[in-house]
Amino acid sequence: MDIQLTRKYNVAGPRYTSYPTVPYWDNSPSVEDWYKLVKDTFLATNDKEGISLYIHLPFCESLCTYCGCNTRITVNHAVEVPYIDTVLKEWEMYLKQFPGKPRIKEIHLGGGTPTFSVVKISKN
Repeated sequence: MDIQLTRKYNVAGPRYTSYPTVPYWDNSPSVEDWYKLVKDTFLATNDKEGISLYIHLPFCESLCTYCGCNTRITVNHAVEVPYIDTVLKEWEMYLKQFPGKPRIKEIHLGGGTPTFSVVKISKN
């Protein structure tokens, strides 16, 4: 085993569940600055490679012992539709900010058990 390599990578890093990502925690942008960041990021990535989406689905029927995600433990599936409706409203908000049609490269589902929530198709 290479002890120098072990020391090099034995450092704390951000959890994959951080949203917004850790570099933004100390920087609270104004609403205008946030929209500018959204547009700039879109322009920098959409045409070249497409954008990646992360959709947080926080619901689980039980908590996994290893989980560090922001989850809501419930067996009440009535929470699904209002939550997904809100996610779709947020997507509509982003679509209004994008200066063009998004090219979606990846969709990541996380935070809870993705199969807990119903799938609802947006017409956009």
